[in-house]
Amino acid sequence: MKLLKTLLASAVTVSAMPALAYEAGDILVKAGAVHVAPKDNNANASAVVPNTKLDVQSDTQLGLTAVYMVTPKVGVELLAATPFEHEVEADGGALDGATIATTKHLPPTVSAQYYPLEAGSKLQPYVGLGINHTFFFDEEDDANIGTGSLKPSWGLSYSVGVDYMVNDQWLVNAAMWKMDIDTEIRGGAADGLEVEIDPLVIMVGGGMKF
Repeated sequence: MKLLKTLLASAVTVSAMPALAYEAGDILVKAGAVHVAPKDNNANASAVVPNTKLDVQSDTQLGLTAVYMVTPKVGVELLAATPFEHEVEADGGALDGATIATTKHLPPTVSAQYYPLEAGSKLQPYVGLGINHTFFFDEEDDANIGTGSLKPSWGLSYSVGVDYMVNDQWLVNAAMWKMDIDTEIRGGAADGLEVEIDPLVIMVGGGMKF
């Protein structure tokens, strides 16, 4: 009888303990729509086309993140995506509104994340600081003004996000990154022109915990 009481007491204690949302060693894989919105006035191209600035347009692709939980409160995240394609439009001057160039890019980003709430909380907001490497490819000079290619970029990334655990395995996620992406045109009439993209990146999706 004493043994039965002890087992029952242990079972009640265990059932009363909240299940940990995240534990050290967990892997979180998330997927969703990711939108890259560059800041306005990305370059001053007046030296090539008088009174003209360049605006890099937004694009939306499939985003993927993988997070390894080092501790219940600290994770390391890798952000990846399918290639983004951006049109570069003229703002002002004789070519106002025209597509000057197009380019594709990939922005892999590694971040350290901090989760401030207790591990048992289903709602898990977090903040992150990381390094972004962006490389460009398939550049096209649509206006034939000699825009050349784009130099790869390294920069910091700042992020905030929130996970909500639907159950022990599935979760929904929303996240936002502010990335420092500065590049330079190499070759052509615009050789040496600095382009500041510095986008806001927003992702909404879902995922699994392994």
